[in-house]
Amino acid sequence: MRELFAVGEAMPYLDVGGVRLYYDVVGSGEPVVLVNGIFMSTRSWVYQANHLASVGYMVVTHDLRGQWMSDKPIEEDLYSVEIHAEDLRKLLDHLGLRRAHLVGTSYGGMISMLFAVKYREYVNDLTIITSTSEIHEDLRLTALRWLEGALSGDFRKFVLSWINDVYSGEYLTTAGPTFVDKLIGYFSQGFDLQAAVKLLKAFLRVLDSPLTPLITKIEVPTLVVAAELDRVMPPKYSRIISRSIRGSTYFEVREAGHAVIIEKPDIVNCIVTGFIRSNSLSSNP
Repeated sequence: MRELFAVGEAMPYLDVGGVRLYYDVVGSGEPVVLVNGIFMSTRSWVYQANHLASVGYMVVTHDLRGQWMSDKPIEEDLYSVEIHAEDLRKLLDHLGLRRAHLVGTSYGGMISMLFAVKYREYVNDLTIITSTSEIHEDLRLTALRWLEGALSGDFRKFVLSWINDVYSGEYLTTAGPTFVDKLIGYFSQGFDLQAAVKLLKAFLRVLDSPLTPLITKIEVPTLVVAAELDRVMPPKYSRIISRSIRGSTYFEVREAGHAVIIEKPDIVNCIVTGFIRSNSLSSNP
């Protein structure tokens, strides 16, 4: 069983135009592809990956270019939602996956939505968790604060710049005061702050090129999951997504923050598994 906040052993890589992407595959069955948020690693999905593999799915995760075990190009123009979506397509081609259940959270939700627009034939169904299709002023200011934290070059300042946004107060209280030091230790084991700056700038470029007009083209079954106490991408953003994608299903997890996949894994696992089971690949030829 995989663990949260652990550094992974060596796993396969895919070379994409000279950029090596680290990926992981567990379980067997219909493929479920989980797409990282901006500071996440493949291990961040541990609760979902372990559960889905245990109930008969093949789970695919990867570190985005700029994250953890994947390469981190120096040039800023090699980071964008579009490029991350193209990387994902090449990974699915490499694995021989012609169609999959696609799940993305936060920035990974943005990648997943664009992927569903550009590469419709690969997507059987789509689950978007605590994400957004556009950036309002509140979110821009939050991202700028995170950017300052990354630019500081100090892991403590970096973690403190976002921890209170990402996790709910209830979760932080339960986790206790040692949680901050645990996160700092975790990020200092392989997270690249300079690459984080480039990832955040890629995210902020969506301010000028919102995805909302594009996602109206999405026609696959879609589940949109919000978290009641999300201070990064509050439910208003998920409602915009849900309204923009015809026939989508909206679900709001109570008493959870932005990191709902970690705070409320049992609830997330239940609703996501139920959704993908109701949209099996065999029922959508």
